[in-house]
Amino acid sequence: MVSNSVVTRIGMRWPVHASFAAAIFAFLYKYWLTTPVLQYMSVGRWRLFAVVVAAGCGVALSLLRVSTSALSCGVMVGLLLGRTWAAWTFPNDVAISVCAAFASHLKSFWRETLLLTFATTLAGFCCAYFAKRRVNIR
Repeated sequence: MVSNSVVTRIGMRWPVHASFAAAIFAFLYKYWLTTPVLQYMSVGRWRLFAVVVAAGCGVALSLLRVSTSALSCGVMVGLLLGRTWAAWTFPNDVAISVCAAFASHLKSFWRETLLLTFATTLAGFCCAYFAKRRVNIR
């Protein structure tokens, strides 16, 4: 028979992993969007570098045994929060609300958000698959 403490620990693992992934991606994405290097990069190079970093983070989180579903949800929330945080804290002439910053991000960057979420999820899924396959071969 399984005790309630074991069920609670297992049930709390997914939200903790998703929150951890969201925090990492929100922090990285916020500072990536506000770095001065972006002035010297083309949009294509920005996307390529962002996809490579997102895939690397997906592999790293997968190696830390974050489930693919928690990783995917955490990345999506983290990217949305990171961009909203960057738009809200960026110096503007007119004050912007959090809701307006969030809506502005969705209108402008929904493709990049989906692209980075897909790249991270695919990299995490592949890493988890090969890690599990490697264990089964032994």
